[in-house]
Amino acid sequence: MPVVLVVDDEPDIRSLMKINLEAAGYSVITAATGEEALDQVRRRPPDAMFLDLMMPGIDGWDVLAELKAGRGPGSEIPVFLVTALHDGALRLRGSIEGALQFITKPFDPVELVHALEQVLDPDAPSERELRRRVQSAALEALARSERAPGSGSDLQTDPRVRLTRLEHASSYPASPSEPLRPSQERLTSLTAKQRRLVEELATGASVATVARELGTSRSSVYASLRRVCRKLDLSGTRDLLEWVRGRTFTGEL
Repeated sequence: MPVVLVVDDEPDIRSLMKINLEAAGYSVITAATGEEALDQVRRRPPDAMFLDLMMPGIDGWDVLAELKAGRGPGSEIPVFLVTALHDGALRLRGSIEGALQFITKPFDPVELVHALEQVLDPDAPSERELRRRVQSAALEALARSERAPGSGSDLQTDPRVRLTRLEHASSYPASPSEPLRPSQERLTSLTAKQRRLVEELATGASVATVARELGTSRSSVYASLRRVCRKLDLSGTRDLLEWVRGRTFTGEL
């Protein structure tokens, strides 16, 4: 019997999902926090996971990043993000970061069962292959959005989406214009921790990898990058990463 992990900080939602999934023939375990979810995965990796995004402490984004950044059995768990948020940028980000599907609250319990049937069917492609297809489609959608200036698409509103794209596509084309060169004065304004963060990113490592190396959360790395951008007078994280990955950072600093 397939085991499904339901992660949500709302007891009513957990109970609703558990009852309906068990009625459909699945064994269900639950977690109320991101910390509990990761503990469950370490003890017994489930066959699939429904993951709420908005939770205190370690949220759904952090759990997803932790799972997909590793190479253990947890990295190939099919993950369905569940949220009450209606945002195209968030959907795109979730697809790029490794979720197979976005399920919006309030949901029809039948939708949960259908999602599981699609990925747990013996003839279904592997989670890795399904994830690759979803990521490819999301990156294509992102590229179309970025090629349409003034379109007003909400896919362009979240800087984390662009940052994630750069994480997963280290061959992102360089800007044809002259590379940005932050002044020496601005470079020396960075703190020691900020300098180390930028030096780590200059190696081409992903944000998830850098977060592990620095012993911090991925969301903290994102926040630090935004502060670095402001100090260097760069327009966003895309410009920052293009700059640091296009040159030997320590040599210019």
